[in-house]
Amino acid sequence: MVKNIQWNRRLKIDPIPILMEKGPAPVRFLAAYRFFQEDEALQDRMYQDLVKFKPRERLLGTQLSDGTWKLTEKFTIEEHAKGMQFLLQLKNLSALLSMGCSIDMPGIQHGLIALLKMQKSDGKFPLLFHHSGLALMLLVKFGLAGNPFVERSYRWISKRQREDGGWLSASMVPSDVMVKTAKSGIWTTMVILQALGIHSRLRSSPTCASAAEFILKNYLEPNPSTLFPEPDAWNYLYTDYTDNGLFRGGTLRFVESLAPLAEYHGRPQFRKAIEWLLEQQLPSGLWPAVVGVSKHGDFEVTLRVITALKEIEYAKAEPVKKQRSETE
Repeated sequence: MVKNIQWNRRLKIDPIPILMEKGPAPVRFLAAYRFFQEDEALQDRMYQDLVKFKPRERLLGTQLSDGTWKLTEKFTIEEHAKGMQFLLQLKNLSALLSMGCSIDMPGIQHGLIALLKMQKSDGKFPLLFHHSGLALMLLVKFGLAGNPFVERSYRWISKRQREDGGWLSASMVPSDVMVKTAKSGIWTTMVILQALGIHSRLRSSPTCASAAEFILKNYLEPNPSTLFPEPDAWNYLYTDYTDNGLFRGGTLRFVESLAPLAEYHGRPQFRKAIEWLLEQQLPSGLWPAVVGVSKHGDFEVTLRVITALKEIEYAKAEPVKKQRSETE
């Protein structure tokens, strides 16, 4: 455990008490797990509440024996059906991750196996690049970094990085723009950067470095592709489990994508993003789902903000730890 970490020293209000008192069961459990690591009794109490959380119970209960979930509508084109099944898998595994589920649960194991079975022999997943990035992020967060099938998919997506450092799905290019000359998608690249940044080996790769530079260069720019092209997309801090809501996150996702990469924390764009994010804390201590629109705080957004701030501090301390271990 890294000592003397003061991740919360610049907050106007410590939000942890309100998260622990009023947050839904998954938020309380994850806050206890991340911020009270030595209080096993507290974690155990929060876990007992979590296993009774109805949405989690319901989602796990509707999972099929093959690890998938049943689509609510039928598709006549097989490729379309495969894509929608893959998207549903991403939605439900993302939701279960946010509800404190882990790979030691049979349902999660079956769900991850089903997800990997949707991969083609070259490592490609269905749908578009940002869907592949989210799949990789989920697989690593559930503990499957290093798995041969996961690594194969990382190699597949890394080979498709463009010269500007980003990724662009051709179907997301506006009709009046040529794909070859179009700038890469900001939000697509950000999701893939998150997948690279949480991988202990790939976070120091040239692929990750180029993606980080692209994201920094395009901070606060409107997206040139059709995924959230509106300028105020940066104000949408929440993510949800709808088709596109999985890829929301705005400036908070920007901070999350760079949080594990300490070498970029001194860059003006990152510092500006942190300052702006800190300013958005509401008098309640929470952060809004959409800055300038939401009047009430969002528990999940707030948990993500303080988790990112803590990760930034740990990333800064990591080189020091490594240097010490090499000299001992």
